[in-house]
Amino acid sequence: NTISDNYIGIDYSGDAAYPNNVGIYMDQNTYGNIISNNVISGNIMAGILFDKSDSNFARGNKIGTNASGNAAIPNSDGIMLNNAEHNTIGGTTVAEKNIISGNINTGMLLNDHSNHNIIKGNYIGTDYTGLQMMSNYTGVLIQSQSNNNTIGGTSANDRNVISGNTEIGIYIESSDSNKISANYVGPDASGNAAFAIGDSLVQGNGIELNVTAKYNTVGGYTAGERNVISGNRVYGFIYYGNCTHNPLIGNYIGTNAIGTASLPNATGICMDASSNHNLIQNNLLSGNVSYGIFIVTTGTNYNEVKGNLIGTNAAGTDTIPNDIGLVIAGGARYNIIGGINSLDKNIISGNRYDGIEMADQKTDSNQVIGNYIGTDITGTLKIPNSIGIGVATNPKHNLISNNLISGNKRMGIVIYEHADSNKVICNKIGTAINGTSDLGNGSAGIAIAYGPKWNIIGEPGYGNIIAFNDSGGVVVADADTKYNKISANSMWNNIGMGIELFPQMSNANDAGDNDTGPNDLMNYPVISSAEYNNSMNYTIVMGNLDTHHPELCTVELFKAQANFFAHGDGKVYLGYAIPDTTGYFCDTITGIINGEQLTATATDELMNTSEFSANFTVTLFISVNDKENVKNEFYIFPNPSNGNSYLVFSSEENQNVQIEIMNCNGQFIARYENIQCDAGVNKFEIGNDIALSDGIYLIKLHINNSDYFTKLVIIKN
Repeated sequence: NTISDNYIGIDYSGDAAYPNNVGIYMDQNTYGNIISNNVISGNIMAGILFDKSDSNFARGNKIGTNASGNAAIPNSDGIMLNNAEHNTIGGTTVAEKNIISGNINTGMLLNDHSNHNIIKGNYIGTDYTGLQMMSNYTGVLIQSQSNNNTIGGTSANDRNVISGNTEIGIYIESSDSNKISANYVGPDASGNAAFAIGDSLVQGNGIELNVTAKYNTVGGYTAGERNVISGNRVYGFIYYGNCTHNPLIGNYIGTNAIGTASLPNATGICMDASSNHNLIQNNLLSGNVSYGIFIVTTGTNYNEVKGNLIGTNAAGTDTIPNDIGLVIAGGARYNIIGGINSLDKNIISGNRYDGIEMADQKTDSNQVIGNYIGTDITGTLKIPNSIGIGVATNPKHNLISNNLISGNKRMGIVIYEHADSNKVICNKIGTAINGTSDLGNGSAGIAIAYGPKWNIIGEPGYGNIIAFNDSGGVVVADADTKYNKISANSMWNNIGMGIELFPQMSNANDAGDNDTGPNDLMNYPVISSAEYNNSMNYTIVMGNLDTHHPELCTVELFKAQANFFAHGDGKVYLGYAIPDTTGYFCDTITGIINGEQLTATATDELMNTSEFSANFTVTLFISVNDKENVKNEFYIFPNPSNGNSYLVFSSEENQNVQIEIMNCNGQFIARYENIQCDAGVNKFEIGNDIALSDGIYLIKLHINNSDYFTKLVIIKN
């Protein structure tokens, strides 16, 4: 049956209500009917009610407006579907477009297992031009296990304009597997403006999923499926009430339809109230007043955010700022921002304040991986946030890994206000994506302040590159900030020190390491010898660490990039040594040559890391024999040895000479006492009476009960 060209619920003038209870009522087992070109307005309950009625068509109607489509004559609800399936509301041509606007409650309500319906090509909440608002309270409401419905389609011809509604554009509750694509939700039909009264936007939220809604898809992987969700008063999109497995893909949220200018929501996306396992991918999330994405509250876990542009234009080449790009707060856990594949990276740049902020107690175990934060899409040009990443107010065990964090106006990363036990590894902080070009942040690479503890900045094999920043590489700022480990990073060409424990400039070591301050003002090691053996291409490094329990500490050695302070930077991580109980340490390094400079850090058993030590220049190992003049010197040759070596030293006749051999862990191996000496040069053989296995040994020469010289020998049988 066809119902067309009628006035239903209004008088003959087309401008005044003359209500029925329901305008058109399709009862159960009716199907295949066409409702077209009617004005269906002013009715008490609904304009159209499909009640267990399937496979019908509603095209070209004005539902809730006058006959001209420019003023409201409201129904209570525009169209209601109750346990109705396979109905099509609208179409792909202008003639098939319904104007469903001005209604008291919903423009469209799908209820009670209303499945497999299609809503496309309509104006819902606007007048007939799509440029003036004519509000429903809610544009489209899908509830009560109404599943597998389609709102929109795959091209502009399928687009609904669902805008200007007082409360919300699209609301899905307790319903699954619906598809929303190709729509404007918030903008007018031009895609360039939103509906407002004065300075206040009209439509509250763009799209909301609530009450365990799952497997609903918003957008898609093709440009034609893109929704523009912009110009909403509160949230562009909100997940609420334990919503799971709902992908949000390829949409523009906070910009105009071509992604070149702001058309703001207050916040782009809010994920709240235990919504979990949702995917946010390949969206443009820019131009919003507050946040691009807000992931919040306990139970909002295991969501993934990847491949998005957050704070830039659609090309990723210029800024359309949010206040903050992305916030994880209020106890949200196990969320992943980015990923290990190149296509997973988010570009989080150009935002007014932080690119990413993680905050609050129990905001734990989130991962920020592989993103560009502060640069353009190529990773070679700056599009600065104020701060790249801020971690504040008690979040713990979060991972920041393999990101490019460069070009920001202030710090690359800030860890503050008791943010403990977070890990920062494998990032490039201050360089371009090539890891060598200058793209420095405007202040410190990483700043740690106001009480954070047990954070890890780099690990052997997982160090960060921290270079070209306009202050220190890593700055630890106050006495309450301690136990932060800074390990195996490559630091160079920062304006300040590579590692700076406030106060600024290099802090002198204190005897016994009893002072306190940032990282307990941990003493740095003192390198006393670094000799390069040209024939064997290795360097033996030794020194001392003056601190409590040095045997529990780790000394890390670096090839130094000389700086103004002559302490670091440590550009190339070389390895580590464990001091003995007296603080002596030694290590053998290949590939370091005569004239290069070394520096070192020390980390105690509580994870306090020192500043870089004073740089030490590698000298050339000199091999001598017993006929050479070695006055005032002490040599070991051959070194390395096959187990037998000679000590050559100078002394006076009949002096008390003693030689001790220890391994590098400080364990005693052998002692030679009352050695017969002549005045001048003496030679003493070691190893002919003891078996020394492969390793590095510490040789101490005592003359008149004093430690006169200390050297290392390498045994390679």
